[in-house]
Amino acid sequence: MRPFLDEWIAGMTGEPFCRERLERYQLERLRQTVELVRAESPFYRERLASLPDGFPSSLDDFTRLPPTLPGDLAAAPEQFHAAPQDKITRIVTLRTSGSTGEGKRLFFTGDDLDETVDIFRIGMATFVRPGGRALVLLPGERPGSIGDLLVRALAPERECILCPASDERSVLERIAESKAECLVGLPTQVLSLARCPDSPLGRTLSQVLLCADYAAPSLVKAVESAWECVVRRHYGLTETVYGGALECEERDGLHIMEGNYLFEILNPETLTPTLPGEFGEIVVTTLRTEGTPLLRYRTGDRGRFLSGTCRCGSILKRIETTGRLRNGITLHNGVFVPLHELDEALFSIPWLADYSASQEDGYITVSLHAPSREATTPEPAPQEHAALATALDNLSADAKAALWKRPFRFRFLPHTHDGVSSRKRIAG
Repeated sequence: MRPFLDEWIAGMTGEPFCRERLERYQLERLRQTVELVRAESPFYRERLASLPDGFPSSLDDFTRLPPTLPGDLAAAPEQFHAAPQDKITRIVTLRTSGSTGEGKRLFFTGDDLDETVDIFRIGMATFVRPGGRALVLLPGERPGSIGDLLVRALAPERECILCPASDERSVLERIAESKAECLVGLPTQVLSLARCPDSPLGRTLSQVLLCADYAAPSLVKAVESAWECVVRRHYGLTETVYGGALECEERDGLHIMEGNYLFEILNPETLTPTLPGEFGEIVVTTLRTEGTPLLRYRTGDRGRFLSGTCRCGSILKRIETTGRLRNGITLHNGVFVPLHELDEALFSIPWLADYSASQEDGYITVSLHAPSREATTPEPAPQEHAALATALDNLSADAKAALWKRPFRFRFLPHTHDGVSSRKRIAG
């Protein structure tokens, strides 16, 4: 049986489904997208002015186009607008941390959102059987929000229960009462549920989908151990109308939804392609988006293409991601300790659900969220401090050597049920 994403994309490209046919399809969609933005997008009309009609002549030729920066989109979002105003059904503003401006604004048409519903329908069918239920912790109150799109994607064969994040026990009781078999949420949202005292209420779950943030392998392992379930990861951006790449049942990298997106991995300094297996910056082009099409958009995310073929038999390219390129701690001696390394080390601690790290007054301050902790004092007990020291000792040699040159200060946060915002875990 053909893998689920291949089957879906074959419906776009035609048969026989192979890399050659897929790449011909991508080139055709690229030309159509270039034609669209030449006509409708002032930003790309200017950027493409020196390039010939019929551009690109090949997928390699497309790399002549300079990448699009997030700052370009933030500075003049209306310049990217490529659909008539009466076709726009949702406008989303993404606010960047530390920015005083209005942030990036994205325009989605009804067809854009319908494409995402199709993406979600195909993917979620592998998580939830017909007649089954998924409980979703993501926002869904507004039409066109990610939760609302999941509700549409699962209906009518499957049920999607929206459960805005509240205290852990209430969420877990909702899972138990509904007999949900699938949970969808941010990694640390889900880990907080898996590591709270009421975690056994979640044992109806057989599948978990982690999305909207990087999930370290140690975090994935902790969730799987808590509920004896299968955990898979999704990579997507609001800029791509939430689609991107998804792990299959083999969980050996995320399969790119190549019918809708063209991915590149570039060296962030030279902007040249990396070799397979080499990490760089993920750059994405939308192939079927109408409202805000993006060409060679620099995501700021770190990833790599994986070599070889997945055991599922898919011909689609696979990526591994590790979160934001620049998310981490830069010490005074210039050594950068990436967040994904800290995640992998610290989430191996059995009681930790989330953390934040910052540099304050000459200290590295690590604030800890531990939902099952009984003590109310912010200072770690000796055994807790020992667990933290042991976890940090598992960092890479360079990171470990740099970190231990600075004094550490650990403190537990008051239990607030929703933990620390995982998109703001590094400050300073």
